[in-house]
Amino acid sequence: MLFKVLTGTEIGHLQTGLILSQIGGLLLVFTGFFLLLPSSSVTVNGGAPILILLAVGLIRILAPILVGRGSKIAFWVVIFLSVLKLLECFIATIGNNPEFIWYIPVTGLIEVGVLIHLLSPIGRAELHALG
Repeated sequence: MLFKVLTGTEIGHLQTGLILSQIGGLLLVFTGFFLLLPSSSVTVNGGAPILILLAVGLIRILAPILVGRGSKIAFWVVIFLSVLKLLECFIATIGNNPEFIWYIPVTGLIEVGVLIHLLSPIGRAELHALG
């Protein structure tokens, strides 16, 4: 609906889900670069966790492009990474970290939107129409 108001063109469920997936990937890449910066309030021992975050973010950006070209394997990769990210956003807030409560709506709502749009019957029909 918002895209139609902005551009005058309506997009389907598949495109909406893929756009939201790319936004989620951009958030992962942004978070990875943010954690690479030296900070006194956020301490991460760098290394593998940040590199994994950046790699998964890049996959989340590139996989929707492959889905748009008709790859059904990339479609299920996007679904799998969205489910993992949704689980991770709840696991990340467990414990004594009330300052991370913002993390659930920011990342979780994007993943819920991705899953709703891609797994809807209309979105699946659009995927089958691609190839």
